Amino acid sequence: MEPQQGGEQLAWGPQGAGAACLCPAAVASSAAGNVFPRQALEQEMLRRAELQLQLQVGGGGDRRRERKMKNRESAARSRLRRMAYVSELEKEVSLLRAEKEELAKLCQEVGIALLHC
Repeated sequence: MEPQQGGEQLAWGPQGAGAACLCPAAVASSAAGNVFPRQALEQEMLRRAELQLQLQVGGGGDRRRERKMKNRESAARSRLRRMAYVSELEKEVSLLRAEKEELAKLCQEVGIALLHC
């Protein structure tokens, strides 16, 4: 629904109520007989709704900052866990390789012993 020009009265509200929710520049232009375009009105209403929501939530920025910090801490813990896991796997690989070499030598000795029997 487009606002209609007619003094200070807008099509969707009582007289003067439409001007109360506009920024000062819009009020000045509507007083001069110019009505703010619909898109600008919608943007102003959205901006005010966001500001009001931030005030109700407690600033919004603090929550976002806390969430970012928690995410960074969680990522750091995850990296440490991954590094510890990889380190344990590397140790296990080296132990298994050593065991493989011992078993290979043992098989070779047993094979030679069977040939001499």
